[in-house]
Amino acid sequence: MKKKSIFLLSVVLYVQLTFAQDNFTVIKVSGNIVIERTGSSLSIGTAFAQNENLLFKIPESRAAVINPQRGRFLLTSGNIDEFRNSKSNFLPSAGKMSTRSIGKRPRINDLKDQFEGNYVIFNEIKILIDTAVFPLSGKKYFYFTYDYKSKTINKKLAFNIDTLLIEKAELLTVDGKVIQDPQINQMKLVYLQEGETYVSTPICSFTPVFPDFKILTKEIKIIIDQMDMKTDYEKLNEISSFIHEFYGKTDENILKQWLNENFGL
Repeated sequence: MKKKSIFLLSVVLYVQLTFAQDNFTVIKVSGNIVIERTGSSLSIGTAFAQNENLLFKIPESRAAVINPQRGRFLLTSGNIDEFRNSKSNFLPSAGKMSTRSIGKRPRINDLKDQFEGNYVIFNEIKILIDTAVFPLSGKKYFYFTYDYKSKTINKKLAFNIDTLLIEKAELLTVDGKVIQDPQINQMKLVYLQEGETYVSTPICSFTPVFPDFKILTKEIKIIIDQMDMKTDYEKLNEISSFIHEFYGKTDENILKQWLNENFGL
């Protein structure tokens, strides 16, 4: 009887382990991907078996999925067959965080590299400036410019000695009201020196990304829960890589601060 109980327990544990190894949880979906067997679309938190037949209703659709043993995978119509059929730990390892050192003072090319492309706007961003290259004063400063409802909006950036202070609410305040659902395709960062003549130096153009932080928090929680046995460093790398793939560039120091405040990482 005892041997039978041990055998049954072993079977249960084996089934549970196999289930865990072959099931993935959805972190985020862009587009529409449907489980053929059930007709239901993948969404945040959906758990599905690796061998499920997935239909990409929109060819460009993609999904970030994760498994505790195999890690995170970016699922597309181009790699679905590899994903379904592989039994090995084939998932790519997380990319190393390219955290900008707090002590590094960015020059013009560094600022371009930091912003150009899609750039995620958190509630508050602090950027250290090389004041030997870009002196900061009441008449020497940076500003963002963007178009909103056929109007050009210029936002002078506050600073503290050598650090730019970017406040999301202030950036999006127009005529005394904060834009609630910003659909801004492009912002430009400009350095201006006032004097007898105004000298304007364009730094770069970028696409601002304003995440829904309630949704982003749910997505990050899935990653953290699924990586429960991993180190904080590994979790930070994975989260950084995920945000870069689905949202855009971030200031890694600001991201780390946000994760610490919201998840204790």
